Amino acid sequence: MKTALVFWFLLTLTGCGMSDDDELTQIRATDRVEKLVRDTAGALTPQPQLELIPVSVTPTACLDKSESLQKIVVSRAYWLRGVDRNQHMVVSRQVADYWKEQGFQVIAKNADPGNPDLSGITEPDKFILALTWGSGDHIYLAATSPCVWPESYR
Repeated sequence: MKTALVFWFLLTLTGCGMSDDDELTQIRATDRVEKLVRDTAGALTPQPQLELIPVSVTPTACLDKSESLQKIVVSRAYWLRGVDRNQHMVVSRQVADYWKEQGFQVIAKNADPGNPDLSGITEPDKFILALTWGSGDHIYLAATSPCVWPESYR
């Protein structure tokens, strides 16, 4: 869980560095992060079972100093259940290939066998994507929005 919390901090920090679309709402950002994770998982063989990581549903503050302090980022993360440790690198390659096919940029890879860490960014909307290894030899998929105004602000 410690790995997950550190990763959330990094995603929050990274996600806010992107320019946001004035039309992107918190609701649309939530729909988009869900779709990004689910579509990526749907491209994997074997098909994993997605298990929501509860801490990922709480919006977090946008840390970009050029943005309003009232803006937030929306994230979702899911454990990929049913993926054995010996399949981690295969899944990592499938995720990277799928993201590239979608026109997304793969911006970082860790090739440590069995412990994949992969991150990407969507184009043109600048959502952050990640496949990350966590304690217990499990991997998860995550997506984070650019900075958006919370629904309560509208």
